[in-house]
Amino acid sequence: MLLSTAVLLGFREGISEKVFGFWGHIHITDTRMSRSFEISPVTNDKALKDSILAIEKLYYSTISHVSGKIDERETSGGVYDVVPYIIVPAIVNSKDDAMEAVLLKGVNEEYNWDRFGQYLKEGSYPVIEKGKPSREIMLSQQTSKRMRVRVGEKVIIYFLKDQEPVKRAFKISGLYKTGLEEYDKKVGFIDMAVIQQVLEWEKDKVAGFEVFIDDIDDVIPIADYIYEDILPPNLYAETIKEKFASMFDWIKMQDINGILLLFLMTLVALINMCTALLIFILERSTMIGVLKSIGLSNWNLRKVFIYVSLWISVFSLVIGNILGIGLGLLQQSTGMIKLDEANYYLSEVPIRFDLWAIVGINLATILITIIVMIIPTYLVTKIKPIDILRFQ
Repeated sequence: MLLSTAVLLGFREGISEKVFGFWGHIHITDTRMSRSFEISPVTNDKALKDSILAIEKLYYSTISHVSGKIDERETSGGVYDVVPYIIVPAIVNSKDDAMEAVLLKGVNEEYNWDRFGQYLKEGSYPVIEKGKPSREIMLSQQTSKRMRVRVGEKVIIYFLKDQEPVKRAFKISGLYKTGLEEYDKKVGFIDMAVIQQVLEWEKDKVAGFEVFIDDIDDVIPIADYIYEDILPPNLYAETIKEKFASMFDWIKMQDINGILLLFLMTLVALINMCTALLIFILERSTMIGVLKSIGLSNWNLRKVFIYVSLWISVFSLVIGNILGIGLGLLQQSTGMIKLDEANYYLSEVPIRFDLWAIVGINLATILITIIVMIIPTYLVTKIKPIDILRFQ
């Protein structure tokens, strides 16, 4: 149970970190973007970004699903970064005339590459400086293998402007791999200034902003606050969970699988405990007959077996905690169990221990064991001392 919970939490955290590290937690774009495939530029307004960055802890109201009452809550944190971006479709052409359709994500000098550090596999990030457009591009390893290009080689990028191709030459500065195939096979990174030149945008025009927050659990109230209290009418705030709903629906399905798995393991454990206790009672039938003959009540006899089963459970819990947590820590430090990254988005089985989950599993196990063990001890009341003593 401990390992299953740790793996499920690890999957949720590992995949979420990759998605949010790639796209941020909240996207701010022009409202027309939701109704059209064309990019609608917005102003890279420093005052707007400062207003969003000033968000710390928020107080918000939610309706309780249980009582229907309004609950007042507080976010765990606020916003720690806001960066502009532009995403455009393009064609990458190698010297061997290999061609790939990609989405080029344009960023500027404000972009924090530290969030991307674990995914850089070869080379370096594009060098982006203010006022000096860079002709460096970072592609994924998957794209580079299909096109048979390497770090340091030049490629030609074809942009589409007014239904006409615009050609620009770039040098591959680095290769990345996130393990998220949908992104790896089609996304590249370049200097935003190049896209602005191609689209003939002013230097203060961008496609939108990526907002990074302290705690993912606060994404909805913070997004709502940004949209309702900060943004002008022409801008819209959308969470990444809403934008890539299919990815997070898949994660939720794993939670359902985990609950079913825990239920089945609990059921098997209880059946084993009940069987063991029944055998234990039958083996001690003579002792039960003797104790009953000297006046011990049925309930006091049943408590003896309940205490024994509880002791066995606690002893087993100690061993289970040592083995479960120990194996989890071993996997965390060595990554010995690998996964197919193309199917699971992660290269190894992720482990994330949660203190409350560990405590909850242990307490629930003890409580359920005590309740269920009362049932087989009912057999004690059916044993008659005269029959047992006569048989002996």
